[in-house]
Amino acid sequence: MKKLHLILIIAAVFFATSCNRLDMLGMVINRSDTEQRVADWLDYNAQNGEPVIENAPDEYHVYSCSDSHYSQRDSIVPQGEKDRLYKYITAERNDPEALFAIHAGDMVNESGEAGFNMTEAALQYNAETQSENDPCFLVIGNHDIYYDCAGFFKKHFHTSTYTVTVKTVGGFQDLFIFLDSGNGTHGKRQLEWLEEKLSHRKDYRHCFVISHNWLFRTSYNYTTTPAANLPQDEQYAFMDMMSNHNVDAVLMGHFHMREQRQFGGVQYLMTDNLNDDEETPNYLVLTVGEKVSYAYEELEME
Repeated sequence: MKKLHLILIIAAVFFATSCNRLDMLGMVINRSDTEQRVADWLDYNAQNGEPVIENAPDEYHVYSCSDSHYSQRDSIVPQGEKDRLYKYITAERNDPEALFAIHAGDMVNESGEAGFNMTEAALQYNAETQSENDPCFLVIGNHDIYYDCAGFFKKHFHTSTYTVTVKTVGGFQDLFIFLDSGNGTHGKRQLEWLEEKLSHRKDYRHCFVISHNWLFRTSYNYTTTPAANLPQDEQYAFMDMMSNHNVDAVLMGHFHMREQRQFGGVQYLMTDNLNDDEETPNYLVLTVGEKVSYAYEELEME
């Protein structure tokens, strides 16, 4: 009987994997390496530069979402103006105080390029419904590297290890640092790069870090796949780095639920998933000015 149960479990796993309901096989055979990806991202930055937003108001909004998980096979597909990522970016672009949007990873939920095409299409500027053509800055998530999908992310979005600098009319500078944690680690080279960027923290009014993987473990999120959880020693070192350099907030996704924690003087903020599994998905609105505040907003579904 035990043997039969084992056979049935194995069969179910392979069936689910073949249907892309689970990413177990993709995790096992994933050939995308953090160190190589980071080298590629930094090479792209060296050749193309990193975004700088000039003449921003001294107080402005930044929006953040995560986990849209586009998938043709799982029916998480764009639906015109009802598409959730489109509605999110439209809300940001129609906010006169908003400067840019963030997507904190997991754009796709299956193999192939389709989900990345859907993401790019949803983020296209629509002059009929959107007041401004604000950019959306993204990081890679664990689902974005499963099934050798990292190349598609690179093709569409170019880099996941970079900075965005905001320069305001009042002479302030704010720094946003974007990281690749798709393999469940930031990796040696990326952490060295991060340390170098943070060594200039005194030059900036505020500093924010964006990475896909949520750092805290609570009773309701033990089930997340281990391929996307940071090693404990790296987690502690990372959080010490955030505190030691007076980072204002770390924006994350991955666990598909809204949560906020404060540790070592740093706000850690997570949004829930923007896909069809969530009835009333939320996104985050940061207000960046003399002080930093934040609010969760529910996506208008009608």
